[in-house]
Amino acid sequence: MGTKKKTGTKKPELAEKPELAEELAEDIAGGDVFSVRSPWNTSEIVRTLRPARLADLIGEAKAGATADLMTLAEEIEEHDAHYRSVLSTRKLAIVGLDPVVEPAGEDERSQQMAAAVRRDVIGDHFPELIASALDGLGKGYSVTEVLWDVSGVPWKPAAYQWRDPRWFEYDRRTGRRLLLRDGAGLTPLRPYKFIVHEPHLKSGLPIRAGLVTCAAYLHLIKASAVASWAAYMEVYGHPLRIGRFPKNATANDKNVLRRAVANMGRDIGVIVPESMVVDVVDAVKPGSSTGHFEQLVTWVDDQVSKLVLGQTATTEGTPGKLGAQDAQEEVRLDIKEADASQLEATLNRDLVRPYVMLNWGPQERYPALRLPVPRPEDVDSLVENAVKLIDRGLRVKASELYGKLGLTEPEEGDVVLQRPAAGMPAPPNAALPNAALQAALMRALRQE
Repeated sequence: MGTKKKTGTKKPELAEKPELAEELAEDIAGGDVFSVRSPWNTSEIVRTLRPARLADLIGEAKAGATADLMTLAEEIEEHDAHYRSVLSTRKLAIVGLDPVVEPAGEDERSQQMAAAVRRDVIGDHFPELIASALDGLGKGYSVTEVLWDVSGVPWKPAAYQWRDPRWFEYDRRTGRRLLLRDGAGLTPLRPYKFIVHEPHLKSGLPIRAGLVTCAAYLHLIKASAVASWAAYMEVYGHPLRIGRFPKNATANDKNVLRRAVANMGRDIGVIVPESMVVDVVDAVKPGSSTGHFEQLVTWVDDQVSKLVLGQTATTEGTPGKLGAQDAQEEVRLDIKEADASQLEATLNRDLVRPYVMLNWGPQERYPALRLPVPRPEDVDSLVENAVKLIDRGLRVKASELYGKLGLTEPEEGDVVLQRPAAGMPAPPNAALPNAALQAALMRALRQE
């Protein structure tokens, strides 16, 4: 009796376990007000932060107790507009990149897996996943839980849920393995469920690599300067009221004058006995004696810009170019490329490979998710060199130049700029000499 030939592809071994399917779809690390992972955090650190407390807090985090440092990192983003702005700029520089999936090979199976990753992994919520993962820039690590849709085949991510970093701690033995807080204490993170991004901003333990460790010291200086500035302006920003009473004034007369002077802050006018005088002295003009406060705050903001963006030109209006274009890069290019490269490694390890393994089983090679960072073109040099080379007889593809310059090819009836034929006069508004052509092109590019 012959054996019946099986058709179709064998289901991966992992996908045959119903308990795994239930676990993948389960919300494991969500918050609950009655658990150790309460979504509400009523503690406030930043308002009462002092140098000694900050030193203790960072020391506790270096020893493994990270909850207070994560709270401080969140609060600084909420209280310091400049830090929040530059940190958001750095995150959005990566969120705005277009993801690309490269197949593992040229064979049909590799192409199918890559197409499935594009379809199921890079969806409408993918930008939110990027933003959640980049929360680790400030805090040193970020955790995103993947909720899987296992109702059909293939199994695919249904949602990406950011998880509060205060709900996690590093193990005390190595300081490198992230654990989840629950009722039993600290438990390992389950496979296929979590995307853990630890930006490598400096060597050493991940908890010491976040920007908040440095930003917290700068915020403390800035907060102190702003508080002193506000107190100074509150006292010296109002006119000084001086009440003068005669030598023979009684205690009642003095009380009448005191009330009159005090009420001048809210009353349009006051009345006092004829023998008394109220003088109003002009307030200190803003900026006449408060420049040192502003200089200190500006200096701190400059340091924060350097810390987060790698430069200050786009935040403070420093003259000059940062790169090869008039529109300066908001985030220094090498920082942007490093952020993208490190996030690629995280997403391939914690999302793309689990997706492929659950649906196709282990592979020798896996599709690769890329976040390519476009390099800016030096448009001025490109136009100048192209014109010189064309004059020397070099044949240049018009379509390539149009693409580089961000221009569309002219259609029939369009007024165009072009070189006149040799010996022919230049028609008005149609042909320009070589120097004028170059200048017109540059003016048009700057207006884009």
